[in-house]
Amino acid sequence: MSVEKIESGKTIELDTVNNNLELGDGVTLVAKKGTIVVKGSIVSRGSFEVEGNLEVASIRCKRGGLEIEGDLKVAKYVKIDKRLIVEGSLICPEVGVGGTLEVTEEIQSDDVKVGGSVKLHGNTAIETIQVGGTLKVEGDSNIGTISVGGSVTLEGETELESLRVGGTGRVNSGKIGSVKIGGSFKAESDVEVESIDVGGSVKLESDSKVGQVSVGGSFTAESELEFETIRVGGTVTLEGESKGDTVSVGGSFKADSDIDLTGKLKVGGTASCDGNVVVDEVSVGGTYKSASTKAKYFKIGRRGTVIGPVQADKIVISSRATAEDLYGGEIILEERSRAKNVYGDSIYIETGTRILGEIQYTEEISLEPNVHLNSEPKKTKGLPRLD
Repeated sequence: MSVEKIESGKTIELDTVNNNLELGDGVTLVAKKGTIVVKGSIVSRGSFEVEGNLEVASIRCKRGGLEIEGDLKVAKYVKIDKRLIVEGSLICPEVGVGGTLEVTEEIQSDDVKVGGSVKLHGNTAIETIQVGGTLKVEGDSNIGTISVGGSVTLEGETELESLRVGGTGRVNSGKIGSVKIGGSFKAESDVEVESIDVGGSVKLESDSKVGQVSVGGSFTAESELEFETIRVGGTVTLEGESKGDTVSVGGSFKADSDIDLTGKLKVGGTASCDGNVVVDEVSVGGTYKSASTKAKYFKIGRRGTVIGPVQADKIVISSRATAEDLYGGEIILEERSRAKNVYGDSIYIETGTRILGEIQYTEEISLEPNVHLNSEPKKTKGLPRLD
C-alpha cells in the first residue's frame, strides 16, 4: 500500500483514501460527506485535526495530539504522544495516549493506557484501563480492570471486576468485584462489592452488600449493610441495620441500630450499639454498650465497662471490670469486678468482687473470700431470660 503525504499546516478535504497517510504538523482533514475512510494507517509528525467522522486502520501521532469533531473508529490501534480529544464516540481495540484523553460519547476498547488524565462523558465498555493521573466516567460503565495512580470517579451505573487506585475512589452505584485503594473510597448509592482493601477510609452512603472488608483507618455505612467480614484498624460506624459474620476493630465500634452477626465482634477499644446485638462471640477491651446482647460467648477486658444486659452461654467479666445484668450458662466474675444482677447455671465469683443486686443459679456457685454480696444467692429451677 502506497503513502500519500500532506504537508504541514494544510487543510484538505477527503472522502475515501485507499493508501496510508503521512501528515505534517498542524494538518486539518475535512470530511466531504461526513466520514473520512482511510484504508491504511495515518502517521502524523505533530498534531492534526479532523472535521467529521474518521474510520482508519491505525493512527500514530508523534510529538503531537489529535482532535476529532466526530466519531473515531480504528481497526487496530491509536497511539498519541500528547492529547486525544474525540467529540463523538471512540471505538478502538488499543488506545495509548501520553497526555490526556477526553471522549464526548461512548467508548469501546479492549485496552486503554493514558499517562495523564481521562474524562469520559458517555457510556464506557473497556476491558482494561490504566491511567497515570485521574479518571472520570460520567455515563454507565462496564469495565474489567481499572488501575489509576491518582483518583477515580464513576458517576453512572457501574459493573466492574477490579478497581485499583493509588489515591481516592468514588462510585455511584453498581457491582464491583474487588476494590484496592491507598486513600479513601466512597459509594454514593446502592453497591455490591466482593472485597474492599483500603488504606484510609471507606464510606457507604446507601444500602450496600459487601464481602471481605479491610480498612486501615475508618469504615462508615450510612444505611443498611450486609457483609461477610469487616476488619478495621481505626473506627467502624454502622448507621443502619447490619447483618454479617465478623467485625474486628482495633479502635472503636458504633452501631446506631440492630446488628446481627453469625461470627465474632472483637473490639480493642470501645463498642457502642444503640440497638440490640445478636452475635456468636463478643470480645471488647474497653467499654461495651448495647440495648441488649445475646451471644454464645461474651468477654469484657480488664477494667472494662458493660452497659446494658448481656445473655450468653459463657460470660467472662475480667478483673476490675464493671457490668450490669448478666444472664448466662457459665458466668465468671474475676477479682475485683462488679455486676448488678447475676443469673446463671454455674457462677464463679473471685475475691474482691461486688454484686449490687441479686444472684440466682440452677447448678452451682463458687465464691472466693472477700466477695461482697447485696443478698444471699438463691438456687432455683428456672432463671430469668432476656426476651
